[in-house]
Amino acid sequence: MLTAEQWALIRNMYFIEKLSLREIARKLQLSKPTVKKAIGIKKYCEYAPGARKKKPSKLDPYKSDIAYLLSQYPNLSGQRIFEEIIKLGFAGGRTILKDYLQEIRPSKKEIFLLIETLPGEQAQVDWGNCGTITVEGCRRKLSVFVMVLSYSRMIYLEFTLSQSLDAFLEAHHNAFVFFGGIPKKILYDNLKSVVRERFGRTVNFNQTFLAFTGRYLFEPILCNVRKPQEKGKVESGIKYVKNNFLKGRFFRDYYDLRGQSYQWRDEIANKRVHGTTRQRPIDRFEEEKKLLKPLPELREEFFLARPVKSNSQSMVRFDGNHYSVPIKVALSPLTLKANSREVRIFEKDRLVASHRRCFGKYQVIDNPAHFEGLLKLKKKAGAIRLRKELFDLGKDAQAYLEGIVAAELNPDHHIKKIMELVKLYGREQVRAAITFALRYKAFGSAYLKNIILQERARQGMKEIINPVIIRHHPELTDLTIEERDLNIYDDLFE
Repeated sequence: MLTAEQWALIRNMYFIEKLSLREIARKLQLSKPTVKKAIGIKKYCEYAPGARKKKPSKLDPYKSDIAYLLSQYPNLSGQRIFEEIIKLGFAGGRTILKDYLQEIRPSKKEIFLLIETLPGEQAQVDWGNCGTITVEGCRRKLSVFVMVLSYSRMIYLEFTLSQSLDAFLEAHHNAFVFFGGIPKKILYDNLKSVVRERFGRTVNFNQTFLAFTGRYLFEPILCNVRKPQEKGKVESGIKYVKNNFLKGRFFRDYYDLRGQSYQWRDEIANKRVHGTTRQRPIDRFEEEKKLLKPLPELREEFFLARPVKSNSQSMVRFDGNHYSVPIKVALSPLTLKANSREVRIFEKDRLVASHRRCFGKYQVIDNPAHFEGLLKLKKKAGAIRLRKELFDLGKDAQAYLEGIVAAELNPDHHIKKIMELVKLYGREQVRAAITFALRYKAFGSAYLKNIILQERARQGMKEIINPVIIRHHPELTDLTIEERDLNIYDDLFE
């Protein structure tokens, strides 16, 4: 196949230098017929001696069908076209169709118009995904909330451990406090925290988010579907945070990362010369901050409420952890309000518990004061159980307890001691001692013990010593020691 250079040289030698076909063929080492054909062709693209004829494609019989589909549905996807021609008998693969569609339907690159907004008019908001980080021994997803004022490019960022609605709204509040005011409009992508459903131009906003906008008095604006370039300022801001702040820096932990991010925001991000405006955001912000709407008068810390219920252990589950509540509200419906620092739990409008927010997982955050009543309750329940066991010894036992009460003795103390005697000497010996003591009105556990020991001594039996319980080494409780003949000590003195 001749090159364009060879074709041009042949024509130059023939028409300009007036060389013969034979001479040209000899000098260029080509066949005479090839030289003759090259001279007869006026455009190189029309001449390709020796070129192979293009093989017929498997797609050729279906090109008219493809053209018809595209005339009816110009934006029909390649996958759908492939499915339709398969039905018609096409036996080729997707690649040949993809290449053909690129020839007849080249991709259109959209041209965007740079639109500048007035000072105080608009901000843009979005989340950025930043991998994971270890917090309190647990690996958690790391996100960054970014709000950019469209006019000045002043940026606010806040790293969080979730993209939940409460974190989203609290970050808004913190951004407004940072800017010292609120823009008239804020532009969003179709985030779940903002939009529940969307059908064309009909938007069903998240009601909690909508209530938040009503409190802070700004208008939420949504980008068109699949048009992220409409909020390009915040998209660029997130990219800038990832490339300029996160890359190449060391963070001891999550809290160190947050601290460094605030310093970077104030000393670098908002003091750099912006690539588009060619001014520093902090300088343009001087003009913009005067036109921001004032913050609401009530500037309390933001908490998002959610219904919860305490379990039988007097615990409330939230974000993978358990927080204690007083036992009086166990198994009751409650309201939990949380932000990034604190968890508060309410029974109706009454605050019943407050804890530090834990960002680990599977942790128990409790307040010992919440269980004081439970300990008293359990102690009372134990006393009731022992009293019932005493009554099981018979009518004399019940009468004996009444005598203890009449003698103004501590009944719970003596009941406990009497039941210890039952464990040592058995029910029959204690029952007999109660009957004997009741006859002489000798009330108290010490009298019963003396009666039992006297009877055992009369029968030649020794006193049973109450075993010592070693709590940390229970295996030593049942340890037996071999008895020795003490006469060996007498031999030492002879």
